[in-house]
Amino acid sequence: MEPEPRFEILGALRAFRGADPIDLGPAKQRAVLAVLLLHPGRAVPTHRIVDAVWGEDPPENGTNVVQKYVAGLRRALGRERLTLTGGGYLLCTDPHAVDAEVFRAEIARAVAEHRAGRNEPAAGIVADALALWHGDALDGLTGPLFDTARARLAEDRAGAWELWAQLGLARDDPGLVPELTRLTGEFPLREGLRAQLMIALYRAGRQAEALAVFRDAREYFLDELGAEPGERMQQVHRRILRGELEQPAPPHPAPPAPRTGHPAAPGSPAPPHPAPPAPRTGHPAAPGSPAPPHPAPPAPRTGHPAAPGSPAPPHPLWPIEPLPTAMLRPGHGRIPWLQVVAAAALPLFTCGFAGWVYFVYAAVQRGRRRHLLVAALYAALAVFVVVMFAVDPTPVESETTSAAEDIAVLSMLLLWPASAVHGAILAAHPGDTRSARARRDLARRFAGVHPAGAVQAGIGRPDLLRFFDDGGLVDLNHAPAQELARLPGMTPFEAHRIALDRYQNGPYRQPADLATRGLLAPAKLRRIESWLLCLPPGQQPAPAG
Repeated sequence: MEPEPRFEILGALRAFRGADPIDLGPAKQRAVLAVLLLHPGRAVPTHRIVDAVWGEDPPENGTNVVQKYVAGLRRALGRERLTLTGGGYLLCTDPHAVDAEVFRAEIARAVAEHRAGRNEPAAGIVADALALWHGDALDGLTGPLFDTARARLAEDRAGAWELWAQLGLARDDPGLVPELTRLTGEFPLREGLRAQLMIALYRAGRQAEALAVFRDAREYFLDELGAEPGERMQQVHRRILRGELEQPAPPHPAPPAPRTGHPAAPGSPAPPHPAPPAPRTGHPAAPGSPAPPHPAPPAPRTGHPAAPGSPAPPHPLWPIEPLPTAMLRPGHGRIPWLQVVAAAALPLFTCGFAGWVYFVYAAVQRGRRRHLLVAALYAALAVFVVVMFAVDPTPVESETTSAAEDIAVLSMLLLWPASAVHGAILAAHPGDTRSARARRDLARRFAGVHPAGAVQAGIGRPDLLRFFDDGGLVDLNHAPAQELARLPGMTPFEAHRIALDRYQNGPYRQPADLATRGLLAPAKLRRIESWLLCLPPGQQPAPAG
């Protein structure tokens, strides 16, 4: 006897008989099956199938077209699986043969276990349920019915992740931080996940990062929604500031080895920490499947970083290799007042004739051609003044001025303050400098030789408190969306898309992937590429200090 077919809609629509996949035919035929799967145990009228599959562009004879696709599904699934009733077509199958129904039932069972105080089996049930997902629900199917079902299932999935994190917090799991960081990027509007990340960071002894999560979330909600974070996040924030949360657990001597296999069955001994669910085996995971579990974060660093040139302490959070000494000098984030005074004084003491000199210096230091064009403009204006005075036929002792003299004086009066004020403003905003570019090159070379050490040190993570300067690099695989949005010309929407895409479709191998994946225009990518870095995921950055 042939095994019963089972169906998967938590990702691309698939069907299996045992371990063998079933050919479901063309795209429209698969869409007809998806409509029936979304109404398990209920008959679906033909006109509703037509509306769901074809929308505003139905075929001329929709009833016959649906009959044709139903006949194809009967050949694939068995004639007895699809019957025509007075209310429409009915798919006769066990509700537990559809992965979405299994997912909901398992989450309800996990909630019941959690309420009964049995967190160990509840965590295993949730992990198994989340492992059913292999991408976005109903991936590839379009239309209002599928969009609504996809949004509802995505909400169920986000709620399941919140339950998973809640169980992890109840078990004091040290491996929550990396996965919660990923989840807040995948579900940026879920305040529960952000609040749980704050608690997990605080318990790991990373209070500053926990408060930074609230700050970044507040900026994101105000920019995107025009609203403050909800009461849950604000309450966690207040409790962290007042020290009312549980005290951080003592640091572990070394991060535990990552788990392999599936979560433990109820009653089995608890492993060192529960790993997030792994993708299902037997079938390849779709590009949108959850990322594999990351290693647990190392213990918080204590004390202060060693002085440049001193040996690195034997601590698991210290980078694999010491950072180059040139990077350990702090960056200059303050206004260079000496340059501001020099840029303003030079035109004032030369009546504006040397106002172009600072712009040439800025062009050389910053590598920007536009400063050379400004310098050329001021130099040309100075030459114009000299020429107008030279061609003036009026004797020097004359009491009246000629038109050429008037033009020259007015031009000089314009040149004098304009070049002084313009130069002072430019000096007060250093922007990209030769020193910053050199530090970026140095950081890239270090990351190329010791990528794990670069991740642990926080290279490319301006959101972390660090004791070195990497020239303003931004790591596409680890930096949050808020830092991506600070890149020149980057909009918050583009930054959010980049952060979401790296979790849905995998990490970036090189900055050019932003253009390959259609996230940024090539011209915009060229403008910001010198600030971008792609470090391999799988390591947890270490907070400095």
